[in-house]
Amino acid sequence: MDDAGGTPEADRYVSFRNIDCDGMAARLLPLALEHLAARGRLDNPFWARFAARAGAVAAHGAGGGDALYLVCSHVMYLAEVFEDPGGEAGRALLEAIEMQCC
Repeated sequence: MDDAGGTPEADRYVSFRNIDCDGMAARLLPLALEHLAARGRLDNPFWARFAARAGAVAAHGAGGGDALYLVCSHVMYLAEVFEDPGGEAGRALLEAIEMQCC
């Protein structure tokens, strides 16, 4: 708990306690796919494969951790995607995932 006795503090060094890593990753994938599609980048074979893997993760649900694995495996590539205009929300969420979960 925090000093005020309110909500529990997040602690990435103790089994990611109180950090919703899977949830954050599940929220990031649709943002990434939307951003890629809006810029016509899904024609690229790399991103087409990423989109297929993201679809498979979505079909199995976010609770299994696969979304987090996919995001953490592609952090550097996704960071470049979110450098495009309009990618601020995705960039902020990706940074939080990278710092707290990967």
